Amino acid sequence: MPFIHVRAYSGRDMETKKKAANAIMKAASEAMGAPETAFTIVYEDVDRDVWEKNVVKPIMEPLRDKMLIDHGKPV
Repeated sequence: MPFIHVRAYSGRDMETKKKAANAIMKAASEAMGAPETAFTIVYEDVDRDVWEKNVVKPIMEPLRDKMLIDHGKPV
């Protein structure tokens, strides 16, 4: 059921990505009351030089009204 798509600056190794995905899954599972088996998590690397063009403008800005946390702070 829950689908989580993580986009982050490139440069992390696969072990770090898997560790992050597992931590996100566990926390979301507990908070949402959904079983871990219900989660799908995608981790996508994005180069810093295209972050604004490929993430902020086309994805983050149109979803600003649905954003719950921005730069670590509740919206």
